[in-house]
Amino acid sequence: MTRVALLLAAVSLAVAPAAAGQPDVSRTIGREPVYQSKAPKYGLLVFGPQGKGLVWVVLDGDTLYVDRNGNGDLTEPGKKIVAEKRPDRDPEEEGYAFDVGDVAVGGRTHKGLSVYCTPLKRYAGAALGKRDDVKAALAKDPKALAVRVGLDVDMPGIKGNGIGGRAVFLAGPVDLSGVFQLAATPAEAPVVWFGGPLEITFYSEVPSLRVGRSSELVLVVGSAGIGPGTFAMLGYESTIPKDVKPVVELRLPAPKAGEPLRKEAFELKDRC
Repeated sequence: MTRVALLLAAVSLAVAPAAAGQPDVSRTIGREPVYQSKAPKYGLLVFGPQGKGLVWVVLDGDTLYVDRNGNGDLTEPGKKIVAEKRPDRDPEEEGYAFDVGDVAVGGRTHKGLSVYCTPLKRYAGAALGKRDDVKAALAKDPKALAVRVGLDVDMPGIKGNGIGGRAVFLAGPVDLSGVFQLAATPAEAPVVWFGGPLEITFYSEVPSLRVGRSSELVLVVGSAGIGPGTFAMLGYESTIPKDVKPVVELRLPAPKAGEPLRKEAFELKDRC
């Protein structure tokens, strides 16, 4: 069957100007605690158009260290968060959930930070488990954890339905580039960028359109980070006006050889 190329038309969004490209971030942590596990895992949240506000997160077994004031010192009081414990929950099977709360960097306070570390094997039987990158990650480490990060972000020029009108963002557990996993060293840490340039992309996979078959196109708006799975998806409720709809342009094979491709545009009206 013939595959159909997809192009996204530009969509106007009322957002603050942002610097293009990836944020230039420091990979140095000022002070670290004595970790109880032999293999702490690192991630980095950055904030603002220039990505200057840095918040390190370090998973140490069932404990998460979060540099909630962005000063680089993970040994301070209030930066050690223990995973939620439930009598009926087996961390080996269910993973770890951390309710962090506020983080304050660059003169702005962001609310409701949550971090979930879920065994990647839980996705093996679902649609995500069919992805080559998920299979590869599980083959490399059967105990691999996939990460999800949620946060209500105080962003100039953008309002949402988060706490106090903040914009709602969610990153992970996967995006088009792969699985969101924490890294063994700060130098390799994945970076989630809250406040980076907004773009439109597909959610989790690029669909293949085939003649005579239906296909679902799921789009998301957000900011690309550094590393697989780090795309920060922006919640559209109260943020993107209801009358703003993306347009998908299909380039279809020509009826006859040598003729130019046919183009058809479709406005996507439904929201998830």
